[in-house]
Amino acid sequence: MVNKPYKFSRQAQNLIANLRGIPENYSPIVRETVDMGSVFDKILTRYKIGIDSLEDQIRESWTKIVGLGNAGHCNPVRIEREHTLVILVSNPIIRQELQFNQAIILKNLKSLKYGNQIRYLVFLSG
Repeated sequence: MVNKPYKFSRQAQNLIANLRGIPENYSPIVRETVDMGSVFDKILTRYKIGIDSLEDQIRESWTKIVGLGNAGHCNPVRIEREHTLVILVSNPIIRQELQFNQAIILKNLKSLKYGNQIRYLVFLSG
């Protein structure tokens, strides 16, 4: 096993130099250049840009999921913990109607791609 000397960070090297009374190193840090295409690819995959998400699918087919009459009075807000859909409802009457039809809404959600992940519905008045 070859013993390589430990490589201190620039900040640690400057601190040691300052303590020893040696001038600090202020030369610019040279880093490897990276192709912008690979950086963009990493960003696109990390943040799932351009990939049709479950939330987008729910928003597109919202009238089919809750019905034409209720779609104007409620909106899907977000998906929490990957299995709970939070729905913002305009008034308590629509909220109660959606709670009665919760099983039908979940069944309609299961017809979507990856819609079977949604197991619970939470209704928020707003």
